[in-house]
Amino acid sequence: MVDMTEDVMARYGYGKAALKKLGPVPECFRLFEAGWLGDRPSEFKVMRVVGAEFRVAKAGPNRGELSVMVPGSKRAVYVTTEEIALPFR
Repeated sequence: MVDMTEDVMARYGYGKAALKKLGPVPECFRLFEAGWLGDRPSEFKVMRVVGAEFRVAKAGPNRGELSVMVPGSKRAVYVTTEEIALPFR
């Protein structure tokens, strides 16, 4: 896993909508996966967004980086195109 110190996905509309749906999350919770549901772009109405809590690695090549997923902390939510567009209205 890469360094998750910066919560990049939380900057985007889908990330903001997902975090709002998730409610209160720990400080080290990061979104790390997102994808549209459907086979064709015309079907892209709902996006699945996944996040988890991460901790700092104590050893290895990523030592000191927020890169170890905390077991059992993974959560997923589904956001619609309308929810994603809300922050931009």
